[in-house]
Amino acid sequence: MKTATLKEEQFITNGNGKRVGVLLDLKTYERLREAEEELADVRAYDSARPAVQAEVEGGRFVSLAKYHAIRTRKSK
Repeated sequence: MKTATLKEEQFITNGNGKRVGVLLDLKTYERLREAEEELADVRAYDSARPAVQAEVEGGRFVSLAKYHAIRTRKSK
């Protein structure tokens, strides 16, 4: 089996010469996917933060220990 090393950007073009795709080595592809997942996590955090902050400031929360105690009592 032959392997190829991409040293430059390699584009896929259509019949008119317009770029329609790009070839990436696996390491670059995986790094881009990880960055995409991390960005999604950051956006989800940024989206949820105002609502959570409002609940904390309004006193509408319980500690983890209290939550655990409540859940333990309900399961008995």
